[in-house]
Amino acid sequence: MPKFDFPDNFLWGAATSSYQIEGQNKDNDWFLWEEERKTSFRCGKAVDSYNRFEEDFDLVKSLGHNAHRLSFEWSRIQPHPGKFSEKELGHYRQVISSLLERNIKPIVALHHFTNPSWLYLDGGWLNPLSSSYFSQYVERVVKEFSDCVSWWITINEPLVYMYNSYLKGIWPPGQKSLRKAFLVLDNLKKAHLKSYAIIHEKCKDAKVSIAKHMRVFSPCFKFNFGQNLMPAYLRNKIFNFDILDYFAKQKVLDFIGLNYYTKDFIKGSLKNAFGRDCISSHHRMRRNSLGWYVSPKSMFKILMRLKKYNLPVIIAENGTSENEDRLYEEYLIEHLRSTAEAIKKGVDVRGYFWWSLLDNFEWHEGFKARFGLAEVDSDFNRKVRNFAYIFRDICVNNRLKVL
Repeated sequence: MPKFDFPDNFLWGAATSSYQIEGQNKDNDWFLWEEERKTSFRCGKAVDSYNRFEEDFDLVKSLGHNAHRLSFEWSRIQPHPGKFSEKELGHYRQVISSLLERNIKPIVALHHFTNPSWLYLDGGWLNPLSSSYFSQYVERVVKEFSDCVSWWITINEPLVYMYNSYLKGIWPPGQKSLRKAFLVLDNLKKAHLKSYAIIHEKCKDAKVSIAKHMRVFSPCFKFNFGQNLMPAYLRNKIFNFDILDYFAKQKVLDFIGLNYYTKDFIKGSLKNAFGRDCISSHHRMRRNSLGWYVSPKSMFKILMRLKKYNLPVIIAENGTSENEDRLYEEYLIEHLRSTAEAIKKGVDVRGYFWWSLLDNFEWHEGFKARFGLAEVDSDFNRKVRNFAYIFRDICVNNRLKVL
């Protein structure tokens, strides 16, 4: 039975985001989007973690995690321009203190897709002042928490936000404009640059990054006479590596936060330089309950490509939604195996976080996607899935055993 030992002080945990678990977030763009009936799903109370965070952190502790990735809700902390809520800052102080009391290291994301409604109504990330507004929020938060948080993620998946909100149009503000999409991306880049400087000014030992969603883009096997190569190349370059290359050149990454779930097959399109997704039986690869291809070897390939940056890597999100418990276990084990093999090849991986701790509100998918280590029923009772105990043994022993 092969055994893979992980480095000493490896960070083991799960990830969450504020809007998806807290419930009753009413001062941001997603709530307005739901009020405007732009989506058939309502978040509502989500899984009520705003009130049940102590219970959730007991669960974290019982599962052997030594770290936890969470996000602060910008719209709670700054419900109005230039005005910060001491009540909500106090709430998040309780949240962080609860983690530390359990010897669980917090990794805090400052932006996880949602924006204050006041910014949304004033142009959102198209507003040329958006990066300055964000940096004001970051400065206030870091001033409050620099004594107890050292790991920071400024922006979660900036390209995913740009793509879904300004290219595909399925997230607020629901626009479809390549020009606007790249204006938004430019402002998100500025926001990270400013935030990186602020965090290091307030917290000298801080470790700061973004969480970058990455996937392998491969040419579709079906009807491929070379026409599928270019869109796959463009997606790989623009959606995977351009922003990392830019930030690495600016020296504003202390580590790389990697979010990985799946790979895509791409076929050419006369109407779209980026091509279209290709679903085909020719790929001979299992798909999860959301139709995403399961490809642990692709995560290994991405980790190996990240080696060129010579930076530590935190797998900030990795997970799946399945209909059978054994498939969660299979996904977990095979992706951890890919992680261990990348470490053996010299990639400096420092941690692994499963998405997510709990089944939660998954944006335009609503509550049908089930990523949690624990299920949550209609009365908000948490029930741990069997594979979470397998993950617990790996976390506690810092070792993966593979049959």
